Amino acid sequence: MSKYLLLVLFNTVLHCSTGFAQSEIQFMTFNIRYDNPNDPLTWEERKNEVAKAMMFQDVVGVQEALDHQVAYLDSQLRFHAHYGVGRDDGMKGGEFCPVFYNTQKFDFIHGETIWLSLSPNVPGSIGWDADLPRIASIVLLQHKESGKTIRVVNTHFSHVGITARENAAQLIRGYVSNHSQDHIVVMGDFNEESDDPAFKLLNKAPLNDSYEGNPNRCRDHFTTYSTFNPSGVYEKRIDHIFTDFQVEWICIEEIIKYGYFISDHHPLFIVVNL
Repeated sequence: MSKYLLLVLFNTVLHCSTGFAQSEIQFMTFNIRYDNPNDPLTWEERKNEVAKAMMFQDVVGVQEALDHQVAYLDSQLRFHAHYGVGRDDGMKGGEFCPVFYNTQKFDFIHGETIWLSLSPNVPGSIGWDADLPRIASIVLLQHKESGKTIRVVNTHFSHVGITARENAAQLIRGYVSNHSQDHIVVMGDFNEESDDPAFKLLNKAPLNDSYEGNPNRCRDHFTTYSTFNPSGVYEKRIDHIFTDFQVEWICIEEIIKYGYFISDHHPLFIVVNL
């Protein structure tokens, strides 16, 4: 039996459990890689597996999605809705950081996008030493069963700008502190590891990194940046989920098709108890 089928069975068992359905939620962050025809595994070849990896998650923050990729995922995830806009123009231009959420478990209250720059409300604005616009998609959800509100921040920090990443972390921390009445989940591709400045800014109360110091990992050590090549050795953990929830479980999914991973990042997910 393949790793993917085992994963599907594992998630199916979890979701069929009454206790899990009532009290626990799964959050995933997944850089799905923009549709680049030069990749060793093209979007057309891998898009079905990307959608399946997201299917059993309650809330998913996606990075690098182009408009047609968002549309495809939306068509496949029949129990989910989503919020997100393109970073270039606040509409459909450029990459999205959409948040998908299970409509059977959550009511959508509010969604907004901020640009990680000195002009956070100006679409397409570029911050500091970044070379491209960077955004955070922010969604306020209400859990139907418990009535609790959860503010989800999904983002993708600059891959070149150290100052841009640090200031983006400050922006998000300020946003979190202004909405302390809600539970918070901050997720995404931060292009930073645990020793880097932006990571340290985010990994402070009320937020905690789901991986650091958490004994409930699926294995002692794993990374999130993989490239498409399963035979490579990549030691970067640059995708993170910070939250004020108690994290009961954290893991990555490693899905291979035609000898390649289905993205250059592994999907990272956590289970939290309400």
